[in-house]
Amino acid sequence: MVAPIIFSEGISAQKLWTLEECIGYALDNNLQIKRQELQTEVAKNNLDQSKLNFLPDLGANGDHQIGTGPNQNSLTFNQTTTSEGNMYLSSHFSVFKGFQKINNLRTSKYNYLGTKENLEKAKNNISLTIASAYLQILFSNELLDVSKNQLVISDLQVEKTQKLVDVGNLAKGSLLEIQAQAAADEASVTSSQNQLNLSYISLAQILDLDTVSNFKIYIPSELNVPSNFFDDPDSIYRIAVNNLPEIKSAEYQLKSSQFQLASARGSRYPTLDLSGTIGSNYYLKSNDSTINTPFGKQLNDQFYKQVSLTLNIPIFTKYVTQTNISNAKIDVKDNEFALKQAQLSLRKEIEQAYADALAAFQNYKSREKSADAYEENFKYVQQKFDVGLINSVDYNVAKNNYTKAKSDFLQAKYEFIFKTKILEFYKGNAIKL
Repeated sequence: MVAPIIFSEGISAQKLWTLEECIGYALDNNLQIKRQELQTEVAKNNLDQSKLNFLPDLGANGDHQIGTGPNQNSLTFNQTTTSEGNMYLSSHFSVFKGFQKINNLRTSKYNYLGTKENLEKAKNNISLTIASAYLQILFSNELLDVSKNQLVISDLQVEKTQKLVDVGNLAKGSLLEIQAQAAADEASVTSSQNQLNLSYISLAQILDLDTVSNFKIYIPSELNVPSNFFDDPDSIYRIAVNNLPEIKSAEYQLKSSQFQLASARGSRYPTLDLSGTIGSNYYLKSNDSTINTPFGKQLNDQFYKQVSLTLNIPIFTKYVTQTNISNAKIDVKDNEFALKQAQLSLRKEIEQAYADALAAFQNYKSREKSADAYEENFKYVQQKFDVGLINSVDYNVAKNNYTKAKSDFLQAKYEFIFKTKILEFYKGNAIKL
């Protein structure tokens, strides 16, 4: 079995980000998440407004008019100014409106719940993306360690070969072959380091960090690779279909459209409105004390109150009501299809994820055996090369085969780990290492 590579970090004050911290930071700062949160706030405001729509309204109104003109008084005309106006409070309350308000409230409620689930879906998506990028860094880091280890081996072999050439036990061509291999290993280290740097950039960009300088993740000493396989796809689906936000969102959207249909049907019913008004008016005229009753007394004398009930029976609405009902029915049917489609898509995703995980598991096991075999072969070839039983070409072939097998094994390992994380996600488990 291939021995696990142990990672170590020097003592440093630099913060090392765990996977959980990366996900937490993204959920708090990712712009896509923030935009979805704003949509949720809008839906919450609409829900609150639907509740407030049950209250009566209240308004204050008033007007004041001033007029100036000639006015005959006995045999003369005098310039006269008149002032008049009124002021009142009015309120309106919808007693019955075909249950539209209660259905609009329920529509807003499920729209709000749907946007909350959409927010959770966005959080899940970014969490999976971060997990993938995080594991890519771990893979790149292990691959870099493998490249460094191979370079160390090549450098040591160059020293040994140089000594053998110096004493005449090997031809100089063998030294040149080993030196060429060492140069190739050095290039491989550079390539692996670049890949690690790019992996860090990718994760930093997902986190929307301003810079990648001093950004380092926590490297676990050893990753826990599952030793056995998983639940069957049907059992995973039964859990996921009852918990995943995309399914809940589709269910809420269907319920919202059903209450929207009920609200549209309510337009067929008669409506009954209650309204009330209180107010007064006044009239003032200059140069005529006989009609200039004091302002306050006028308001008191002409104070009035009015209460009215208004019944409105829709008879012909140019088919607007029927068109709205027809469109609402179509919307309900469309959301039924959307829910069914979401459920089918989820089942397909889980079946595909299960098949991918199974293939990754089998590939991981086979790569592990292959890496073990090439490692033993390389050790054997190295011993023979050290005593001059084989040439440098055969040695380099064995070394390169081992390096490739180790690289393939690491890639298979991280692919398998990520596939298992996806299945755990479908089961409702938190994404963590």
